[in-house]
Amino acid sequence: MQLLLSRDQVSSTAFSLVPLRIGSGTTFTLLAELELTAEEDALLKKYNFAKAPLVVSDPIDDLKQSFRPALMLGVVAFIVFWILASFTAAFGIAMLVTLVMTIVYFRSLREQIIVRELLDGGRKFRCDSIVDLIKKEAFLRNICAYLRQVLESAKNWGDREAIPIEPLSKTEAMQAVLKASS
Repeated sequence: MQLLLSRDQVSSTAFSLVPLRIGSGTTFTLLAELELTAEEDALLKKYNFAKAPLVVSDPIDDLKQSFRPALMLGVVAFIVFWILASFTAAFGIAMLVTLVMTIVYFRSLREQIIVRELLDGGRKFRCDSIVDLIKKEAFLRNICAYLRQVLESAKNWGDREAIPIEPLSKTEAMQAVLKASS
């Protein structure tokens, strides 16, 4: 398994829609893609790991984070179209802008990562700083290492493993029970 990372930066001169940014600045992008061996690909298909999440995030939190900037754009659209047209038209357009931009921001800002996203052409991550870019790279390396270990252990999933459990002393047993119950 190989993790392929491509880095880039995009400079916004005055205004950037995704992420919502007014003023100049640089946004860094990181494209992460997984390249599997034939054996790893076979295990991935056998156990249907492509649909499995590598990182699970709370979709409600991701939606809240996406809705706030979309709502700002919806309010701006409402004001502009209220001036140019009627209240009814402005309200409808504002609702549409808010809905569409919430979806755009959700897809761009969500933290959940599905294995398939890293396989099918990779997934692009936006980072606001170089430090965020480095942190995201390290994070992706770690979660891909976990996936690699799961694939390695999946080679023996049909087998039965015997793990010896040694008896604890009376004091250790009491501490273990107390620790487990708290």
